[in-house]
Amino acid sequence: MFNFRNLKLVSNNPGVMTVVVDMPDRAVNVLDQSLLEDLATLVSHLEQSPQVRLVVFRSGKESGFLAGADVKQLHEISTAEQADVVLKVGQDLFSRIAALKATTVAVIHGSCLGGGLEFAMSCTHRVARDDAGTRLGLPETQLGILPGWGGTQRLPRLVGAETALRMILEGQRLSAAKAYSRGLVDMIAPPEQFEAALDKFLTDRLAGKSVRRKKSKWLAWLAWLRDETTAGRWVLFQLARRQLGRKAKQYPALPAVLRAVETGLRRGIDHGLAAERAEFGKVLFSSTCRRLLDLFFQRERARKPATWVSGTENNPHTVKTVAVLGAGTMGAGIAQLAAFQGYHVVLKDIQQDLVDAGIKRINQLFDDAVKAGALGSAEADHARLAVEGTVDWKAVEAADVVIEAVVERMEVKQDVFRELDRRLPPMSLMVSNTSALPIHEMASVTQRPDQVAGLHFFNPVHKMQLVEVVKTENSSEQTIATLVELVRNLGKVPIVVAEGPGFLVNRILFPYLDEAVRLVSEGATAEEVDREAKRFGMPMGPLELLDQVGVDIARDVSHSLSALSGEPSPTPEWLAAMVAKGQLGKKSGAGFYKYSSKGDKEGVAPAAQVTHGKPALSPPVWFGDGEMVGGIAQRLILSLVNTAAVCLSERVVTDAWIVDLGMVLGTGFAPFRGGPLRLADSWGLQHVVATLDRLATTCGPRFNACALLRDMHQRGETFYHDAHIERDVEVMEVNAM
Repeated sequence: MFNFRNLKLVSNNPGVMTVVVDMPDRAVNVLDQSLLEDLATLVSHLEQSPQVRLVVFRSGKESGFLAGADVKQLHEISTAEQADVVLKVGQDLFSRIAALKATTVAVIHGSCLGGGLEFAMSCTHRVARDDAGTRLGLPETQLGILPGWGGTQRLPRLVGAETALRMILEGQRLSAAKAYSRGLVDMIAPPEQFEAALDKFLTDRLAGKSVRRKKSKWLAWLAWLRDETTAGRWVLFQLARRQLGRKAKQYPALPAVLRAVETGLRRGIDHGLAAERAEFGKVLFSSTCRRLLDLFFQRERARKPATWVSGTENNPHTVKTVAVLGAGTMGAGIAQLAAFQGYHVVLKDIQQDLVDAGIKRINQLFDDAVKAGALGSAEADHARLAVEGTVDWKAVEAADVVIEAVVERMEVKQDVFRELDRRLPPMSLMVSNTSALPIHEMASVTQRPDQVAGLHFFNPVHKMQLVEVVKTENSSEQTIATLVELVRNLGKVPIVVAEGPGFLVNRILFPYLDEAVRLVSEGATAEEVDREAKRFGMPMGPLELLDQVGVDIARDVSHSLSALSGEPSPTPEWLAAMVAKGQLGKKSGAGFYKYSSKGDKEGVAPAAQVTHGKPALSPPVWFGDGEMVGGIAQRLILSLVNTAAVCLSERVVTDAWIVDLGMVLGTGFAPFRGGPLRLADSWGLQHVVATLDRLATTCGPRFNACALLRDMHQRGETFYHDAHIERDVEVMEVNAM
């Protein structure tokens, strides 16, 4: 009867229809116009087919149920009126599914996010396969928008307003077990039992049995009081607005979510859907949304090997075994990540007790992953078996890639590379995880410098998205292609950077951290400095960050990077004094701040040195986008912007978008601003250069605007010629909307 492009219909039992969503030429099912049209045709048929009592929607792809909407099409919407039309099509379709007389069941595995979850919530029931790959959520706010196909209305009615707000505002992705505990799905089962459990669930629905969930009467009463009463909802939304704080201005989609949800609960779902469309149309064209969308496209561009390497002769080698030398925090983290992603891993150190400690760290990381629902117990146990701890070189000799994470001393690393060069097969790659030392010097002691490069992971390895692939002047294109592919397979985002002090991220970050220490040394308090950074939009202050990283580690890095400053820096001496007093940061209980045994901040720690006077600050400045920036923030942020431009001019990376993506993913640089060079464009290069000139006069020559900034200002140029140039990437699916 039908000629669907994306759907396959199966009807083995009378009154039961199974609809398999399987989009051709795609790895993931996505709610694009073609699929929406197929679903609308199917729903029209079901509305006229009373003999169909049960409709089962499931995916034909192992990758998941529905990953969301086509973000490229979303990016092409040009007016609020156009957005309203697109949203109403989806809202109306899902409302028709919700109104079907037949019972509908969404069978979920893998990704069920954004529009995919909105579709599933329009069904009568949801069941989910309980494994590590299953994730349900509405993460649209991470792109600067809000759910637009009924998510702000149906989720509160399924899980309660408080849980729904937390899920949407935080962009949570729930495991199957957590989704079940919150009432979002009605049945879960592990993979080996799932089909049998599904058959029973469907049989019970055909028999007219209701889905019964045991609930505590006390908790049910509290939920009713909070979610269903006028007073309870008023308190809930007041608290939510207060918790948003300044984020409400930085990320306008967050208060938009509150308004849409509140309207729906107060005035009914029809008014709520209209509010959802109206709020979506407002935030879609905000600068925050456009910058977050651009960052998404940049991230997808970075994950494409063709972005970094061209030519079929440079196809990556297959990597099956990864060896990690050094079982410390970084080495164990890299080893656990590789095992997590299915690689055979050899973890080597020079003493058995060090290997044992590394294996213990790895096991703890797997335990944490199981607790967080990122991995099932059986999957974690299987992954643990992939890690081979050893003190023997023999096990390393079969590795396709060896990553050294040994002590940061050049003579030690060169000894390691000599040994690797002697033992490894001809095609194996040798990689350093150094954050500061020159990799070409390590390569110089080998007979294969073309097969040596860097993979700079950030700590903690399992959380940080970015990996810098460091290319020396001798690294071959094939070596870089293999490492980019490895990083992608590890689930991270690669950026290829040239060799140099601090590579990209640490090179740009150090002047920012250095400026924070200078401010303290001049008399500013740690709280003042960090407060201004967080007000700007940074996830934590620079001094808090130094405490997290470790003051001793920062001291070591400062010795090599402070030499790049335009004037002598007090930071190495200041940090050395803190180390001498045992103030190593959070790990020692004191750094710039004091910490409890649980790691909670408990006020400012005593200064390592006595300071007098006040810091040199310029008066507040109004920038080109109408933002006023105070003296502390000027020194912190413009030191970072100036160095970002220096890195681009020195070809540490080739394009401005790489700088910005690296700083957002590697440091948490305020995502709503799009990165330091995007920020320079929005503030106006003329204002940036003029303010740097004033700071150079007030604070010293380190603030002299770099030649690239000054030349671009004089020529009237910007870093981004097209405000949304990243959209030419062929990305057709996303785990959002």
